[in-house]
Amino acid sequence: MSQYQPPFPPGQQPPQWGQQPSQPFPPQQSNAQWGQQPQYQPQWQEQPGYPQQPPYQQPYQQPYQQPFQPPKKKSRKGLWIALAIVAAVLVFGCVGIAALISASGHAVQNAANQASTEIATAATGQPTSAQPTQPASQQNAAGKPIVASDTWTVTLNSAATSTGTDFLTPKSGNIFLEINVTLKNTSSSSQTASSLLMFSMIDGTGQKYNQSLGLKTTPDGAVAAGGLLRGTVTFEVPKSVHTFTLQFQPDITSSTIVQWTVKD
Repeated sequence: MSQYQPPFPPGQQPPQWGQQPSQPFPPQQSNAQWGQQPQYQPQWQEQPGYPQQPPYQQPYQQPYQQPFQPPKKKSRKGLWIALAIVAAVLVFGCVGIAALISASGHAVQNAANQASTEIATAATGQPTSAQPTQPASQQNAAGKPIVASDTWTVTLNSAATSTGTDFLTPKSGNIFLEINVTLKNTSSSSQTASSLLMFSMIDGTGQKYNQSLGLKTTPDGAVAAGGLLRGTVTFEVPKSVHTFTLQFQPDITSSTIVQWTVKD
C-alpha cells in the first residue's frame, strides 16, 4: 500500500525520509502528525503559461419595468358646453330676451301677469278685479301724492304713448302706454315694491291689460324706510281706445285700490 504524501506548493519537492521540508507547513498545520491528513489548503496561484481567469460574476439583469403609459386626459366636454352657454347668455342676454318676448306674442308677460293674479286670488279668495275700488268722486289727479296705506304713498307723474324699440314692438293695431310713477315707503322698516302685483290697467269696459316688460325701468325692489322709488309701468293697449284707468293696490290683501284716469 502506498504511503500518503501531503501536497506541497508548486515548485517544491517533497522531503526525503527523515528530512525536514524546506518550507514548513502553514502555522495552523505545523503540529500535524506524520501520516495524518493536514488541513492545509493551498492557495491557487497562477501557473506560467496559463492566463488568469477572472472570478465568475452573474450577468446583470435589468429589473422589469412596466412600459410607461401617459395618464388619460379627463374629458372637458361638459366644461366647454357650460362656458359656451354662459357666453351666449352674456352676449345675447338683453337682446335675446326682448326678441323672444316680441316673437312669442308677449307670452312671458301674460304668464307673469297670470301668476300675479293667481297669487292675489289665493291670498284674498277672490280675483284682483273684484277688489273694492274708490268711488268715481275720489279719482286722483296726476302729480298729486296719494296715501294708499300705512306703508305706501304713490304719485302718478306722467303718461305717454310709445311704439316700442327695435327689439320690442306692440302687435299690429296696438300701442304702448307708459305711466311714470313714484312710490314712497312711509313705514319704519324696509319694504319691497313689485310693479306686477301693485299696478294694473283697465278700460271702460273692464278689460284688463297686461304689463309689457323690457321697455323702461320699472318701480321694483327694496325701498328703505322713508325712501322713494321711481319707475315706469308700461301696458300694451289698442289704438282705438283712448281712455283707461290705472289702478294701484298697496298690498295683495288690501281692500283699497287707488285709481287714476289716463288718456292717450
